[in-house]
Amino acid sequence: MRGNRVELMPKEFNLIYYMAQKIGKPLSRNHLLDKIWGLRYEADSRSVDVHISHLLDKIELDPKKTEYIKTIRGIGYKLVASQED
Repeated sequence: MRGNRVELMPKEFNLIYYMAQKIGKPLSRNHLLDKIWGLRYEADSRSVDVHISHLLDKIELDPKKTEYIKTIRGIGYKLVASQED
């Protein structure tokens, strides 16, 4: 939330930090699993979705209409610097 301190769990922090380094670039769930969790298989791809959901609850004004983390259908997610789509 704007101007407020947000407490993040370690994986949430690692996830948003990594996404910030790749800002604007679509990142697949499998790519994020590999980079953040060190996993190279699809069995836990829901872990990414769960952690993204937690981040949305914490940083978005309206988690259903996101401003910062965009879902890229069929690919994964991307962090945006502004209100780009």
